[in-house]
Amino acid sequence: MSSKKSILGVWVIERGSGRNIVSRAYSEAVKLDMDLIAPFLSATHTFIDKASNETLKTIDTETNRYVWEANDWLLFVMVVSKAARLGHMRFMLEYALKEFMTNEVPVETDVASMLKSWHGTPKTFKNFGNFIDELVTQYEETDECLVAGKSMDCLEVYSHLFRGVMKVKTTKAKRKQVVDKMKGYIEPLLGRYAFLENIPVDGAGIEVLQIDVYGVAYQHLRDALEELLRLLGMVTREIVSKKEYRDMIFDHVMPYVKRDIQRLQTYAILDDVVRYLF
Repeated sequence: MSSKKSILGVWVIERGSGRNIVSRAYSEAVKLDMDLIAPFLSATHTFIDKASNETLKTIDTETNRYVWEANDWLLFVMVVSKAARLGHMRFMLEYALKEFMTNEVPVETDVASMLKSWHGTPKTFKNFGNFIDELVTQYEETDECLVAGKSMDCLEVYSHLFRGVMKVKTTKAKRKQVVDKMKGYIEPLLGRYAFLENIPVDGAGIEVLQIDVYGVAYQHLRDALEELLRLLGMVTREIVSKKEYRDMIFDHVMPYVKRDIQRLQTYAILDDVVRYLF
């Protein structure tokens, strides 16, 4: 691992009580008692939340930066160097929070009940601590994997949306019109988004999963996917009837959005759905 670390420490804290669930120090630069600072971090978050009616996201010290991510029960805090990419750090916190809620909360209970019955033993969440270690190690060795994973997540979400739109119940002739018109709209985009050149567009959708995520910058990929969704929504609305379009939204797009709402919110794709399909 590089001696120039981006991530210096991580805490998972119970909101309200300030109990330290998991804590990890990755640098001598974090010279403090991890258990003692956890209630302080929790209290700081609560104070900002109550006093200013704002959600605390970051605090800068002279040398480092504290990054917060929270839900109703948990507070994830990361102390990072000021050179660290803030967007990547926040993505990691969001990812870790989702992982905790998915894998650490027993199926037969909820997070509030689990924390209420937890006696504060750190060993309870040993596996999650190991997961945090692996995530940090992976990032410090190369952040390409993390960004590629983020890109792949976005490709999967947009692929589902494209397929949902193309499930519109209409005539074969109209479906072919949608496909042909989309191909025509994509053609002039190739100057900006060359990676779209060999992507199949057919009656099933737009096969964006074939895009090589290692060969395209994340934001460039997102711009292209957003434009494709905008165009597909526009073209479909123009060609099919209002009833066919409305039925497609409620029968296919919205059920998928509800199933995968966390990813749509994490990557701000829900905004695109509302903007371009409604």
